[in-house]
Amino acid sequence: MNGGIGGFAGPNDLGKPETTLGGYGSGWQGSKKATVEGSLVLTASALVRKKALVPGAQTAGSWGWTYEGEDGPHATIRYEADLRDTDNAWLRLHYRANGEAVDYKVKLVTTKPNYGGRRWWFICPIVRRDGGPPRRVAKLYLPSGSKYFGSREAYGLTYTSCQESGKSRGLFRRLAAEMERC
Repeated sequence: MNGGIGGFAGPNDLGKPETTLGGYGSGWQGSKKATVEGSLVLTASALVRKKALVPGAQTAGSWGWTYEGEDGPHATIRYEADLRDTDNAWLRLHYRANGEAVDYKVKLVTTKPNYGGRRWWFICPIVRRDGGPPRRVAKLYLPSGSKYFGSREAYGLTYTSCQESGKSRGLFRRLAAEMERC
């Protein structure tokens, strides 16, 4: 018997020489999930602070993302917003994703916090897989390779820190304990 696992010749074996497994780069390489940190982020509170969302008014402009130390943005979107009627408020986004023009509206809603005022939220434009109602979210993300901004939950985004290996935790604890003794 040659090839296959445990001497079993698999259906795609076709008499090929046995391949050695476990070479350089094989095995678990960590999660390949998209991360929050690797996505463009629209935050309702930031848009209000920057006067892109103005209660009772229509606005239009552009929004860009820059890397630290760079002069110009690496990504830009155009937007229009209509917040004249709080029951029918929306934010329209125009940009290019993967070379394709994208143009759609995101519904906006408000809540009244206990401390007063009004807080703006996005209604995630991505339909939920579980068939539930649309999510009200403070942030929308555009992961690399995606077409639409959506909630963290819609894209299954995780945080980089959640993907870090636990192998170093013990080392860091020991180092911290030694530093405290000094």
